[in-house]
Amino acid sequence: MNLYHAIIHRRSYRGKFQERPIDDADLDRIIEAARWTPSPFNVQPWELVFIKDQKGKDILANMTEQAIMKQFRDTQFLDDNSQWMRLNEEEWTERGDGVLLTDHVNLPQLIRNAPEKFTQNILRVLLNYAKPLSFLGYIGLGKLPAQDIATQVRESPVLLLLTMNTRRQPPGEGATRWMWLSMGMLIQNILLAATSINIGVQFVSAPLESQKDRTQIQQHFNIPDYLEVITLLRMGYMKTEEGNSVRLESTEFVHYEKYTR
Repeated sequence: MNLYHAIIHRRSYRGKFQERPIDDADLDRIIEAARWTPSPFNVQPWELVFIKDQKGKDILANMTEQAIMKQFRDTQFLDDNSQWMRLNEEEWTERGDGVLLTDHVNLPQLIRNAPEKFTQNILRVLLNYAKPLSFLGYIGLGKLPAQDIATQVRESPVLLLLTMNTRRQPPGEGATRWMWLSMGMLIQNILLAATSINIGVQFVSAPLESQKDRTQIQQHFNIPDYLEVITLLRMGYMKTEEGNSVRLESTEFVHYEKYTR
C-alpha cells in the first residue's frame, strides 16, 4: 500500500480483531515507523509501552468500563458529545464532520426496529436535550456500552500506551507545544504504518480522561511521573472492511495569502 492510499483509507477501527497475535515483524515495522518521527532538536520525547499480557489488558478494560459509566452520568460530557453526533449517512456527508451515531452507540432493539422517520425524530430530540439524560446514567444505562468497549479492550491482541518524556524538552518558551506536536506526528506514523499492513487501530480515551485515572495507569504499569500518559491504542489485524468516513471540503479550511472567512 502506498503512502497516499494509507492516508486516505486509514480509519479508526471499531470492530472485532482477528483472533491471532500481531506478528513480531509487523510490530517491528510499526516501531520503526515510530522511531523515525520528526521532533524539535531531535529530542524524541516519547516512550512506548506495549501490553500483551492479559493481566494488563484486564486492568485497562476494567478502568475503561468504569470511566464510561461515569461519563454517562456527566451532563457536560453528554452535551459535548451530542454536538458532534450525526444521525444518518446523509446528514454526516452533508456536514462533513462529526461521527455517525450508530458507529458509537448500540441502539436498543426497540429503537432499531421502529420506522426510520420515528427513530430519527426520537434521536434528534435526545441529542438536542442530552444534558438531562445523565439521570439515565445513574440508573445504569451506560453499563452495556461500557461493557462492550471494555470487552474490545480486553480482547485486543495488543494495547499501546503512548507517553511523553517531559525531561526531553527542546529549548524555548514553546517547548511543551513542540513536544505535543511531535507526539501527534508519532501517532500519525503509527497509524499509517499499521494501516499499510492491515492492522486496525482505535483510540481508547475513556480511561485517560481524568488525572486520577492517568495516575492509576502510571502506577499499574510502573510509569514514572516524568512520563506523561498521552493516549491508549488498541491494535490487531482487522476482521472486517474499513469503515466509511467524511471530511470537510478543502474550501472550508484552506486559505491563500491571508485568512479570508
